[in-house]
Amino acid sequence: MTRNPRMQSKAIIVVGSGISGLTAAYRLQQQGHRVTVLEEQGRFGGRMGEGRIRDIQFAYGARLLYPFSKPTIGLVRELGLQPSLVPIRKLGADCGQGGENWRIELMPGVQSLLTPGLSLAERARFIAFGARLLALRTRTNPDDLTSAVEYDDETLASFIARVLGPRVLERMVEPTFRGTRSWNPEEISAAFFMSTTPHLIGQDTVYGFRKGMGEMPQALAALLDVRLNCPVTAIETGEGKPRVTYLAQGRQVTEEPDLVVAAVEGSLVRGLVHGLEAEDRAFFEGVRYNSLGIVHYALGSDIAPAMRFFTRDTKGPLSTYQQVPARPGRPAQIYAQLTPEAEREALASANPLGFDGPVAEQVKDLLPAFETNRADSYNQRIARKLPIFYPGYARKLRAFLDRQASQPRRVYYCGDYLAQALVTGAVSSGMAVAQAIARDWA
Repeated sequence: MTRNPRMQSKAIIVVGSGISGLTAAYRLQQQGHRVTVLEEQGRFGGRMGEGRIRDIQFAYGARLLYPFSKPTIGLVRELGLQPSLVPIRKLGADCGQGGENWRIELMPGVQSLLTPGLSLAERARFIAFGARLLALRTRTNPDDLTSAVEYDDETLASFIARVLGPRVLERMVEPTFRGTRSWNPEEISAAFFMSTTPHLIGQDTVYGFRKGMGEMPQALAALLDVRLNCPVTAIETGEGKPRVTYLAQGRQVTEEPDLVVAAVEGSLVRGLVHGLEAEDRAFFEGVRYNSLGIVHYALGSDIAPAMRFFTRDTKGPLSTYQQVPARPGRPAQIYAQLTPEAEREALASANPLGFDGPVAEQVKDLLPAFETNRADSYNQRIARKLPIFYPGYARKLRAFLDRQASQPRRVYYCGDYLAQALVTGAVSSGMAVAQAIARDWA
């Protein structure tokens, strides 16, 4: 993107250095604006990055990059990161119930028909539904939840059971959504599924980055003025320029930029932005996130790769179990993710991070040598993992986006909760904000 010679350079503060905020800042800087990114933590990347506790490496949220987003893949190429992409082909997980075992492919295809327990009618419906999804490719956008707004009024559980059958829900869809997103299908609308799944058919590859998911935000931050350890305490709107108050080296600072981009999680906006209009405040009060508990184990010897999802009636606190072989500088690890129910139970307990014990008991059943091979552990909680796209949310989102586009403003918003609960959605939201500012202030 090149600078628009008709656009007057503006001072813009981007609050938050997640992938959405960094993308917005990068595009705005390309337009010729003077951009500063304020980040409250001592690292950038938000939920797209990696941490390390002793020998245990872990992600702060995002673990995969889907290939269906042209804007995101284009940005990867623009940053020179394409050689760092690591293809992961035919990603899936084992699952089992009552002595039966089957494979769940994260990219749905013909092999999904081999799932045991499906009736002949369900298999026939599955084939017909595949054709229906292919037809949706031309009118849905995998980076835009509202492109499937007509599916927003029904829960995913009800939709799958009605259209494909209860066994497809129980054996394929439910374990996948609980295992990858910590979403229960009865708590979200069908809009997410129907906006993304058409673009997964025929695909067999997702991507990581050679040095971890943090490579992309790191590449963006290197090109920007990102100020770490600068928590923003207030964004005040009203007549004229907005006021941004933040802390820098223990000192309170107030600035009046021309524009502000709030690139924080949507559930935090109403406590941060003062002067929200009533309709916007109501929208932000309805933005919700799930939390996620994970135990990471470091092992004393190497281990074969494996991943397993669990059906809802499986005893134990885990929705996902993954064995990660050793790599240079990192021992073999186990990733053990709590079910939504176990996570709620942990949050309600006197010790919200004390879930290692029950997890270890289930891991012992899955890996007999675990007790002698276990070298270290780390209990992680991601307080706001993903926005929850409950029934009706896509319609509320469409109305909010239309209001935002109706006239120029001083404070703009971006994040996955405004597009799609994926890295690609966050990137696209950041790009959309930069485009909106170019449109409104040219």
